Amino acid sequence: MHNLPQERLSIAVAGVAAARAALGWTLDYTKERTAFGQPVGSFQNSRFTLAEIATEVEVGQAFVDQCVLALNDDTLTAEEAAMAKWWTTELQKRVVDRCLQLHGGYGYMMEYPIARAYADARITTIYGGTTEIMKEIIGRSMGL
Repeated sequence: MHNLPQERLSIAVAGVAAARAALGWTLDYTKERTAFGQPVGSFQNSRFTLAEIATEVEVGQAFVDQCVLALNDDTLTAEEAAMAKWWTTELQKRVVDRCLQLHGGYGYMMEYPIARAYADARITTIYGGTTEIMKEIIGRSMGL
């Protein structure tokens, strides 16, 4: 029980890293792949989607960085670790899903890393404590 916050934080770190990797693969793909004679990334919807993803990843990274500093100072709480684990694994799942969408049909081909990331993302919201358990921990810490 003593090491659960550290374990959950390590899952959170991996979640942000996976989301960032998916963003990178998708940026590369949308710059190269063309539709209607232009790169997929040049379409407004693609740009907006990628801008949203990039912002969400940076916000997640900032919170994880804050939690890592707290862990190093031995002040990371179980509630903060639960918040980080919940938020970043759900972020990972959401980002990978949106990135797969931008890959179109190729997103389901295992030759593309996004396909494997999509298959792998779902389990992260389960191991180390489900999203619902993380919310329970957070809610209880609020006196509820």
